[in-house]
Amino acid sequence: MSNLLSVENLTMKFGGLVAIDNLSFDAKNNQITSIIGPNGAGKTTVFNCLTGFYKPTTGQMYLHQAENKVSLRKYTDFKIAHVAKVARTFQNIRLFPAMSVLENLLVAQHNELMVASGYSLYGLLNLKSYKEKEKQAIEKSKYWLDIIGLTPRADDNAGDLPYGDQRKLEIVRAMCIEPKLLCLDEPAAGLNPKESAELNKLLKFIKTEKKTGILLIEHDMSVVMGISDHVVVLNYGKKIFEGTADQTKKSKEVIEAYLGVDE
Repeated sequence: MSNLLSVENLTMKFGGLVAIDNLSFDAKNNQITSIIGPNGAGKTTVFNCLTGFYKPTTGQMYLHQAENKVSLRKYTDFKIAHVAKVARTFQNIRLFPAMSVLENLLVAQHNELMVASGYSLYGLLNLKSYKEKEKQAIEKSKYWLDIIGLTPRADDNAGDLPYGDQRKLEIVRAMCIEPKLLCLDEPAAGLNPKESAELNKLLKFIKTEKKTGILLIEHDMSVVMGISDHVVVLNYGKKIFEGTADQTKKSKEVIEAYLGVDE
């Protein structure tokens, strides 16, 4: 399996605080790679570096695309989504609650629609090229609503959905840009067991059917161990272990630092 993402000697400092300390790992194509560790281990900081919110102090991050590799250090947040095709979600749901479920998915495709509109000119003139792009955006949105079972609620406000459905909506909104790499920051937080099982099913679908690599931060070990192909474990900003889910469960270092011992 070829590499999709390569993180090389990544270090992020905030003044005298070292949040990430010389971190290196690879994430493979069509696999789910999970980053786990205690609170404050540096997991979300890794995401913020990968998605352009932070500029790392040192180190490199590459996304491999066909024959090319794209340096993620070169781009800021929205350009990483547009150029490198890296999408993410956040710990706190960031839907537009007063907009409809369908409109939330259309918003994700705003850049493509703006280009097709000639930045309003073609849209105002109602030209065929723009209308065709608009139709494609609606069809893509309807496709993802079908996948997560929310088609009957397409016209409802997103803020009126149950919490678990909001989580799924946020994930498929990110999928509307057709990312090569999908970064999910604690998507199972606050979900009940039934909702967590539905989340697992959705992520497996994205991996296998859409051939999208997933980078996952998660504290719910039933999710991590149930779907991960590879696990990277951080503690105090340093990588202390990486391997398969089964290897991770058995690692003495991981048990002592994070998982604990069952009584």
